[in-house]
Amino acid sequence: MSIGPDIHPKRARPRPFVVAWAVMLVLAGLSLLTAFLGLGRWAPVVQFGIAALQTSALFILFMRLKGPPSLKWVFAISGFLWLSFLYGLSMTDYADRRSWPPVQATSGPALEAPQNGP
Repeated sequence: MSIGPDIHPKRARPRPFVVAWAVMLVLAGLSLLTAFLGLGRWAPVVQFGIAALQTSALFILFMRLKGPPSLKWVFAISGFLWLSFLYGLSMTDYADRRSWPPVQATSGPALEAPQNGP
């Protein structure tokens, strides 16, 4: 009796794992690049999208979701639901901060020059 998928070393091909590694590196670099681009209010959306792409690539490769639906699909879908729930909680944290989303003020007490004298 074995637990998990049977991977025979003689039949396992390294190409999917190397491709997944390269995709993860490219997406990590893209995530790092977007951190310094100054995307404003779109930065969390883009970065969460990149994280979702990374997660889906790992799900497809390591959970072996190709093929007919089975019990592993139930766990994959529940994983995505929990992931979206956690993203939602993170977004409520961002939304409750005072400086998010950034607002461009054209006038106000903070932008007016201080007046000295009577």
